[in-house]
Amino acid sequence: MNNTQRPKPPADATRAITNGRTSAEHHGAVNTPVYHASTILHPDVESFETRHDPTSNRRKVIYGLLGTPTSFDLEEVLADLEGGHDAVLVPSGLAAISVALLSFLKPGDHALIADTVYPPTRSFCDEHLASMNIAVDYYDPHLGAGIETLIQPNTRVIFLESPGSFTFEIQDIPAITKVARDRGVTTILDNTWSTPLFFKSFSHGVDVSVHAATKYLSGHSDVVMGAIICAEHAWSPVRRTHRHLG
Repeated sequence: MNNTQRPKPPADATRAITNGRTSAEHHGAVNTPVYHASTILHPDVESFETRHDPTSNRRKVIYGLLGTPTSFDLEEVLADLEGGHDAVLVPSGLAAISVALLSFLKPGDHALIADTVYPPTRSFCDEHLASMNIAVDYYDPHLGAGIETLIQPNTRVIFLESPGSFTFEIQDIPAITKVARDRGVTTILDNTWSTPLFFKSFSHGVDVSVHAATKYLSGHSDVVMGAIICAEHAWSPVRRTHRHLG
């Protein structure tokens, strides 16, 4: 090979089966073992008192609810495949949606939600967000940059789903995310249909990507799980809300 040529980055298929495999941490095991653990012992008082330090090792195990090497390795793979900074697993796709929305919305805020979203997303917005005095408007998914006319002074989130549930509208995600960035609005994309393999959310300007991993990511109708993948600037609010909600 010519010395001036750089090797091509690994293909997604290669990354999917090699990333997140931390064999050295598991006595050489090729596949990450399933860790059954709740309470975690700390070697000293200092490590216990600093266990929630946000600058500490992301893979630090402090309590089973907040992650184990089993979940950390899968989160690493998903974030890498989609081009995100980090990811967190949750019990379901709807949990991913609700945690993501609650990470960026508070009473008095306004959210724009694609009119073709997954029906439980609409129910969560109409019932739970409404009870928190968070206003929601549903927008035509065919809107691209024109969504700017719907943004209000208190709009904090634009929620996208592309393709739309059941009706499969494809949104102009780059146009919408550009408007959102210019107006300081966070974008959240339900990327369940496309998965991290077929749509790289973060290269199109998305801040947060959510997945019902129950669907294609698991694929065998025997797992219920969700995932939230974040750009670096969006990671801290999501991580904090996830810890608060359990």
